[in-house]
Amino acid sequence: MKKSHVISTVLTVALILALSVSLAHAAWSSLNSGYAVTSDYHGTPVQIGESVTVWAGTTDSTVYKVKFIWKDASGTIQRTTEVSPLAPYTAPNVPTGVPSEISDWANNHPGDTVYYASDSFGPTSAGDWGVQVQFFAREGNIQQQDIGAIRAASFETFEAIPDVPVIGSIGAIAAMLLGFGVYLRKGKSAGDKS
Repeated sequence: MKKSHVISTVLTVALILALSVSLAHAAWSSLNSGYAVTSDYHGTPVQIGESVTVWAGTTDSTVYKVKFIWKDASGTIQRTTEVSPLAPYTAPNVPTGVPSEISDWANNHPGDTVYYASDSFGPTSAGDWGVQVQFFAREGNIQQQDIGAIRAASFETFEAIPDVPVIGSIGAIAAMLLGFGVYLRKGKSAGDKS
């Protein structure tokens, strides 16, 4: 294999690893339809037992209750929580601790009132988890309620795996490139001797 192919392959892998660390997802943009759900681990794997917070938001002032239904990879319900009343915030103000995609949305929609609810849970098994969120709107008297909307968030849990605790992801990429540089030098030195 030519050195230029090896170099381009290593640089491509390094770029993919660097991008995978920093990619963000914008599920909150669906709030433009009136309802949105996201989590603080949207698009990022979660270790078993780590706490995941799911945020629900609506611009519908008739919503008075939000129900969070946490399901494990087999579809078994592991937790159900109802939150009422919802906390209203007028953008760009948001609740403390929201993911950046919520803050970014609020900064771009000043003056909009959003009603928030959240729930946190530490998943107990590996696999693809889902959280179904039901928004309940009041119809007439308080005894009658209808589901105004259903939205969902998902994330993947995994068993703890060894990582690079001292240098982290960026350090691991740097170490890989440094090792590749040493490999190239040795190859060049061996080529000079022939």
